Amino acid sequence: MELLDQNQQKTNELSVDSSNLSPNASGLKTSGSQAKGSSLLDSNFNEALNQNLSGSDTAPAKAEASKAVTAKGSSDMAIEQKDGEKMGTCQFAGTAACNCNKTKSSGSTGPDDHDHTGAGASRENHVALSQVDVVRGLDLAKLKKEVSFKDDIGTRGDFLIPGAGRNTVIGTGDKDLIDGRGGGFNTITTGGGKDSILLDSKTTNLILDFDPTKDRLLFTQGMDLNNIVIAQGKNPGKGGVDTPLDSVNNTLIIDKSDGHILASLSFTKATALQGIEQSERKGFSLVDDKVFDTLNEVKFGKVQEGNGQLTGTRGRDKLVGGKGDDFLYVGDDGFKLKTAKGGGGTEFPFKTDSPGTSELTPTLKNGVLSFTGSYKDFDGAPLFSQGEKELDPNAKILSGANPKALMDGFLKVPVDKEGNAISGTHLHFSTAGDNRGNFADATVVRYFENTPTDAKSGKLSGTFELSPQEQAAFLAGNLYVNIHSNIDVDGDGRAGFATGENRLNFNQNVVRLV
Repeated sequence: MELLDQNQQKTNELSVDSSNLSPNASGLKTSGSQAKGSSLLDSNFNEALNQNLSGSDTAPAKAEASKAVTAKGSSDMAIEQKDGEKMGTCQFAGTAACNCNKTKSSGSTGPDDHDHTGAGASRENHVALSQVDVVRGLDLAKLKKEVSFKDDIGTRGDFLIPGAGRNTVIGTGDKDLIDGRGGGFNTITTGGGKDSILLDSKTTNLILDFDPTKDRLLFTQGMDLNNIVIAQGKNPGKGGVDTPLDSVNNTLIIDKSDGHILASLSFTKATALQGIEQSERKGFSLVDDKVFDTLNEVKFGKVQEGNGQLTGTRGRDKLVGGKGDDFLYVGDDGFKLKTAKGGGGTEFPFKTDSPGTSELTPTLKNGVLSFTGSYKDFDGAPLFSQGEKELDPNAKILSGANPKALMDGFLKVPVDKEGNAISGTHLHFSTAGDNRGNFADATVVRYFENTPTDAKSGKLSGTFELSPQEQAAFLAGNLYVNIHSNIDVDGDGRAGFATGENRLNFNQNVVRLV
């Protein structure tokens, strides 16, 4: 069943008192951003760059860093405004892209509501510190200065520069340098290599596959580093691919002066970023303008500039977006896909005792995601495959939900966004079964077609035209399939699992950028 993730139970462990903040802290039927202008303190950034940042903790450097970033009390960390008030002047003000004054929906919040509607969807890119769990500020004394970008782009890696629109960026499996400073909203799949993402105070970057052990966030010139805080989201709302940036499952990099979200790291714990300033990879680093000159020493096999979709090659590319909505894409030959398998208790969060198994093989080409597969030995026929409108009295509801309420929840979404009719096999957004932990979200992304071949088995298929953002989610390993079952067709006394009999995870073990 697609509901609460197991890591949410530990969310409170991430909460800290802001006053203690420190930078260290057989009748079978078959069915066919925010610009801040002069408020940015270049002097603060340059001061940090000029400190002794070689790794030696000299007393003067520590004292200056402590003076610069140590919080003096909760009043220093608070944003002086009431919830719901506009925070600063959004760069998207007056346009459809501005989300600053939109009210957040609570969405799917409990273990029994099974909300398939995506009521919690939001792309609000500001948040008050009172609405998140702030973990710490930057440890300026530990930040290192970047001296060159030559080693940050692999032989098959890319330099990716989205523009000022609502953009999607999908990197390679090698080292990529992603310039997330264009002033727009970027949805990023880094690709699994040792990647570096440039941040500024005017842009919001949703990073779907950030790995704190390999990837880096680079703070660029013109930022007031005193104001940067790392926090865990607290928003319980769901929304599928449009899950709120401040989701309880996400780590946030926030400018506390106006609540602007510089980066939202999906399925990441803020505590996992503890100490990355001094890690071997220099997970947080400083960049001044002179470092960009080192890119002149990097040879690119192909350079593309323009609006819309720009597709890379298997070599080292430089892709530069324009003023519109850009899609910087690794290319259809830039990834490898395996067959996902379900059964044996793979359902999350409720393991089943079903003997049923399933498998699905995906292909992605020209933005079209197709699946072929099958299921067998299921206790019940797939939900809705028998034309039913009610749950079998013997169907198992492992969440304890009311049967009528659960069925009503399903029926709220009679078709998906492409018009595919409701079925019991759903594509959803969340990851499980890899090193990021187990998560779930009942919001329907797409409906599959179920074709029973007997009382226990059948075929599964689906062909979907994905948006760039949905492609990014898939290639980040962030989608899964849940097969809900229901009617005891053969009368053996074992009906299906209404909350899901099998789950198939298209996680990073199945989807891999190369």
